[in-house]
Amino acid sequence: MARQPTVYRVDDQKCYYFDEVHRGCRKDANYLFDLPDKEKRDLWILTDQALTDPLWNKTWHSWFVVLGCSEKKVDLSEQWVKERNLHETYMNNWEWDEIYAAFT
Repeated sequence: MARQPTVYRVDDQKCYYFDEVHRGCRKDANYLFDLPDKEKRDLWILTDQALTDPLWNKTWHSWFVVLGCSEKKVDLSEQWVKERNLHETYMNNWEWDEIYAAFT
């Protein structure tokens, strides 16, 4: 994952984009949805919130999502996990400092 373009997703709309140029640039979800396919394929999305907006569920989004949250939030994301080869692993949520430190 080192140096891969990465998004920290706060909720269905608010995200922070990290890459070689952007160090936590705030973006909305529509920005991500409109990225070219090549950029989506290389993108990692880290989140600890349920994916409830149906636009996150479009199967043509080819990014890699790491959903690190409670079982309840995973259940709320049921529509998103449907039709995907999902593997569940439970771990502690990321702190903002840890995410930011990885890209500075």
